Amino acid sequence: MKNIFKNTIKAAILSSVLLSQTGCNDKDFLKENIFQLTSETSYKEPAQIELAINYLHNRMQYLSMSSYQFHNYIMTGLGLDVFFSTTPEFVTSNWKFLTPSEPGYTNYWVTGFSQIISYSNFIIEACDNPNVKFASETQKNQMKAEALFFRAWGHRGIVGLYGDWPVITQVQRSPKVDYVRAPRVDVWKQCREDLMFAAENLPLSTTKPGRIVRAAADHLLSEICISLGDHTKEQKYYDEAISAAGKVINGTDGDYQLMKNRFGARASEAGKDVYWDLFRSGNFNYQSGNKEAIWVVQYDYTTAISNTGGMPNNATTNKLLLEFAFQSSSYFANRQVKDAAGNNVFFFGEGATKFPDGKSSQTGSDARGVGAAQNRPTNYFFYDIWENNGGDIRNSEANIERNIKQAGGKPWKDVFDEIKARGDWNKIIPADTIRTIFPRLWKFSTDKHINGNPEFIDADIYIMRLPETYLLRAEAYMKKGQQALAMADINTVRGRANARLITAGEVTMDFILDERARELFGEEYRLVTLTRLSSKENPVLVNRVKKYGWKFPDITNDVRPNIQNHQWVYPIPQSIIDANFGATFSQNEGY
Repeated sequence: MKNIFKNTIKAAILSSVLLSQTGCNDKDFLKENIFQLTSETSYKEPAQIELAINYLHNRMQYLSMSSYQFHNYIMTGLGLDVFFSTTPEFVTSNWKFLTPSEPGYTNYWVTGFSQIISYSNFIIEACDNPNVKFASETQKNQMKAEALFFRAWGHRGIVGLYGDWPVITQVQRSPKVDYVRAPRVDVWKQCREDLMFAAENLPLSTTKPGRIVRAAADHLLSEICISLGDHTKEQKYYDEAISAAGKVINGTDGDYQLMKNRFGARASEAGKDVYWDLFRSGNFNYQSGNKEAIWVVQYDYTTAISNTGGMPNNATTNKLLLEFAFQSSSYFANRQVKDAAGNNVFFFGEGATKFPDGKSSQTGSDARGVGAAQNRPTNYFFYDIWENNGGDIRNSEANIERNIKQAGGKPWKDVFDEIKARGDWNKIIPADTIRTIFPRLWKFSTDKHINGNPEFIDADIYIMRLPETYLLRAEAYMKKGQQALAMADINTVRGRANARLITAGEVTMDFILDERARELFGEEYRLVTLTRLSSKENPVLVNRVKKYGWKFPDITNDVRPNIQNHQWVYPIPQSIIDANFGATFSQNEGY
């Protein structure tokens, strides 16, 4: 991977880029159309700008689902307080491997965010070109607003990884190799400026699933303003955060509501709940009746980016990656332990669930080498956050299946007892069972795969949902000292989940982070959340990893979690520093 990302900075600002464009219709969204942009050619009409905007959405699809294993999970919490990699030597599950020369898969993200910023700047420049004939000023401003939103999104993401970063707002038509890092507060201020224009000019609604609307801009603006308030100590930013979130919540930005009743094609199925409905195929988009969906990345298993999964079976590269992420209870764990008849025992897959077609989630003796989970939620997520939480449906058996059974109905614990009785226990490696066998997360899985094929699931990916907007406003209220209002917003989210309602005295930042984990696990960019709250003096990310990060045995005998105080931000990849040879691109302290 080093060669791919050797010139990340240069790639972000070269004037000649090849844009692989996509349409936005449901079936065409992931299909590539080529549009060449150089310093000699430019966007000449709105249709070409529309293609470029579509490509920004393509980049979000790439970041969300193009690699089957670790890339996609860095931002959503890998190695933090919520889940870890079951591969002991992987960075952020073993923090000693997170170094400038081997920054793991963070290059994937810096490249993706840099591309989003760079392409957004081309679009913004084109929108300001008087030679482009728009149908109306509204059309021009809407296109510019969507690009400004993405520019803010790109800057916000890259600051979430690395802290201080250059503010890039101009198209560079020749290689620039003298970037200087700006304080992250300056980057957030640019994000705020971009998002204020976006929030004024984006449409309230769209018929195209996945496209950016006004509510998305105000949602992100609320988060950015909280960050500015935290790090400038200026109270006005909390007021702006409350105002921006309020526009989404109170109907100014459109009719957004928490889904409180069963909905969608499977709403009549007994034993489920509305939180389960939120994650069923066909239920993700506002256009399909989900009024809490603000921004959803579109996924189509038939046209998903192929040959990026690293698996020999191309079908797996088209499988929804979130299901694959927490696969222990979706796939079998084959330790070559025999039952009384001499057959292999499959704890999961052949044991986890039985689909309507009679097959389990991974059938027979399909020896594809899937013997362990890729990621395991921490005990903090599985157990701690649900204590004293009432009858929270987010922790119901429908959503977190703890009593997993084999297809024939036998509980997996009984299977273990039988193996122990035969003396085969040591063949399983008991320490590994902690990382391999754990409750199944149905928000990232399904019992009805496409056409009965256990490889295929067609579900989109949430980037923003209304519950997070409530929690952002609650955070801003709390930081203004308005505990009762913060409590009310938190209880709105908890009330939908049938959780115990809290008192104003329980409102703390730690409680809000716990509530974000309960509601938004695997959805929010947890890394961004924890880094925006962190500083050298108060490394919130580090403190929570030390407290809640997973401690598990492995052959290296490393004490886990072994995160250091300076690792509240990631190291700047050395390849970026080397490519910026015209000026000093400083490394983060401690690396």
